[in-house]
Amino acid sequence: MFTREILLENGIPVLEMKKKDVLFREDQRASHLFYLLEGEVKIYNIDSEGKEFLINKVLENQFLGEPPFLLGERYPANAMIASETAEVFSFTTAHFREFMAAHPDLLFDFTKEIAKKAYEKTMRLKSIVHQCPHERIINFLKIYKKGLGMEPHEKTIINVTRKEMANSTGLAIETVIRTVKKMEREEKIKLINHKIYY
Repeated sequence: MFTREILLENGIPVLEMKKKDVLFREDQRASHLFYLLEGEVKIYNIDSEGKEFLINKVLENQFLGEPPFLLGERYPANAMIASETAEVFSFTTAHFREFMAAHPDLLFDFTKEIAKKAYEKTMRLKSIVHQCPHERIINFLKIYKKGLGMEPHEKTIINVTRKEMANSTGLAIETVIRTVKKMEREEKIKLINHKIYY
């Protein structure tokens, strides 16, 4: 969405980060909005027993923490760098207002991105509440591909572990494993080197 050049020209600070660096923590006041230009970030919660619950993987050219930043709330989850390195631009409220006032076309793109995320979260919630394991997994795969900018008919390796898929769909890992094997037998997906090809 945004280019390195336009961000640097407007004085938006850049963070050069490495694997396992923490971008923000759950319950921390959202004083910054982040734009991931390169790399991958995992968004997760930790329950009272210390178990990690993956919410999402954020890929290149996406924002992180928009709702709490815009509302002046606290981050509802943790964000950690999942790739070997990452390039992240960090907006303060002043940076954000100045940048968007100078680039109203990008403000429209930003608004569409927020709407897209809200829509995807609604679809995920609908999937968790109403659908059987098979449908939840198919819905997860469709959302994953859409996040990569792919069309529904295009196929790709889904670079997500069974545990991450279980966390994202609200299913037990054993249920995901069983359902994935059944889906392979029914030729709804393929497995290549233990990775789902869909």
